[in-house]
Amino acid sequence: MAVSEPYNGVMTTYSCIAVDWGSTNRRAWALGADGKALQERADSAGLLAIQERRFGESLETFLRDWLTPGLPVVMAGMVGSRMGWVEVPYLAAPTPLADLAKALTKAGRIADSDCWIVPGVCFDGPAQPEVMRGEECQMLGALLRQRRTDGVFLTPGTHSKWVRVADGKLLEFRTYITGEMFNLLRQSGTLAQLMTGEGDDEAAFAQGVQATAGESELLNRLFSARSLALFNRLPGDKIASYVSGMLVGTEMRDALAAWPDLGRSGVTCIGSAGMIARYGACASLLGLELHGIDNKDVLPPALFWIAQQAGLVSR
Repeated sequence: MAVSEPYNGVMTTYSCIAVDWGSTNRRAWALGADGKALQERADSAGLLAIQERRFGESLETFLRDWLTPGLPVVMAGMVGSRMGWVEVPYLAAPTPLADLAKALTKAGRIADSDCWIVPGVCFDGPAQPEVMRGEECQMLGALLRQRRTDGVFLTPGTHSKWVRVADGKLLEFRTYITGEMFNLLRQSGTLAQLMTGEGDDEAAFAQGVQATAGESELLNRLFSARSLALFNRLPGDKIASYVSGMLVGTEMRDALAAWPDLGRSGVTCIGSAGMIARYGACASLLGLELHGIDNKDVLPPALFWIAQQAGLVSR
């Protein structure tokens, strides 16, 4: 442990620093002896913004006032990918989440502090390979918060993940490019000219979810956003919400079809308040029980637990 700068007027001891480093953003927490976040900061210096692969220099600048000799830095996310600081091999699912600590990889050293990266997880699914980096720590953090060892979890976003965990093992998962598809449709093409609203109209979103019922394929259904607008049956400021409903509805229906027992067990959604509300609305329409956890509340306890298990922090 190391003594930090004063926090709320009191000298505080940090046990480690937790970092979530993705492609476009970066967030860090200075954790106390009990694993609670004492300080938090974020910036837009994701991996894509780092010039000439100077990851260590960038991180040291970002964390400088927190760093003291011997204070471990534990990182998760795309920082462990091929485009990151050090490529860390995936753990192959099914895998115990406890093995994340055993596979920690040292990336480097900044200001006399060792920097470690948590591995991602891969899964050779029945239809295609699946990969994740960062979401595995979100699962672990959610389980720690809920004091559970099993459940089905959803992490909505650019690439949504549906993950099944049992007895502390990450068994399998599925990926949907829902968020990326919505952004692409909104940025270019004929639908982009129509998707002028904010995408937060509840009734239009629900209409989009309901439009995914039946046997028609998504590519056919998406054209309805244009044709309904053409015949003045859907106002222009509601089309973005309608399209969002179709995409989220398609994702959730597919997950329910793949894992029929979801209707009994429910799902825990780890995301922002807005995402939890959106997926919760879809779940209600489809008869799925959904509970939400803020994504900012799961990574710090997960990375602290991993640091403890790896012997970097005292228990």
